[in-house]
Amino acid sequence: MTAVLQVADYSLDYQLPGGPLHVLQNIDFQVGAGEVVGLVGESGSGKTTLGFAIMRYLASNARDVGGSIILQGEDLLQMPQRQVEQLRGGHLGMIFQDPSASLNPTLSLGEQVVEVLTRHRDLSYRDAWAVGEQLLADVDLKDPAAMMKRFPHEASGGEKQRVLIATAFACRPQCLIFDEPTTALDVISSAQILQLFRRLREETGVASLYISHDLALVSRVADRVCVLNQGRIVEQAAGARIFSAP
Repeated sequence: MTAVLQVADYSLDYQLPGGPLHVLQNIDFQVGAGEVVGLVGESGSGKTTLGFAIMRYLASNARDVGGSIILQGEDLLQMPQRQVEQLRGGHLGMIFQDPSASLNPTLSLGEQVVEVLTRHRDLSYRDAWAVGEQLLADVDLKDPAAMMKRFPHEASGGEKQRVLIATAFACRPQCLIFDEPTTALDVISSAQILQLFRRLREETGVASLYISHDLALVSRVADRVCVLNQGRIVEQAAGARIFSAP
């Protein structure tokens, strides 16, 4: 399987007054087209930091120590910031655990979807609005035309997460990172989002990194699993093997 995303011997530190804090050390894994790799570990193990490192969206005191993060043959660590920003949202996307924190409360949901489409797919505002309605329909939102006109506070948590998923898939990315996308949702909404994720993955063939501390959930979605402990990957194998004979 050809790797869409390859992280090779990657390490990252946080620069603190007392010296460097080693957050990620010698990380090695890859994600192929259509594959879901689960990244599991306890809180503080570095899961979300690794997601941000791949997105090149790090705190000001974060420092790449070594290694590479290669997307479709290009090393993200060597790219100028402007090129990274062009890739982010278009070829590479991330869906966060709290949909409310990911949406601008002053803009309608439609305006936020349209912003992504006009920037990364070079559509006119009118065409982007029409495509946005179709995208919301594709993620099973009822009355997408009305939903486009709503503001974030007028939508439920599950509806907002569907809007974010629709936006993430809108530009047909090669790779998506899911950072515990169901944590802030109720049980029913979580199950629906999980079912939606499976369907979209099958339809698009996107490479996916699924970050979670919920082992039962990861066992249901991941082809392979990486176990992160104190910033190191201590085990990686097929999902069935990890959960039957760790």
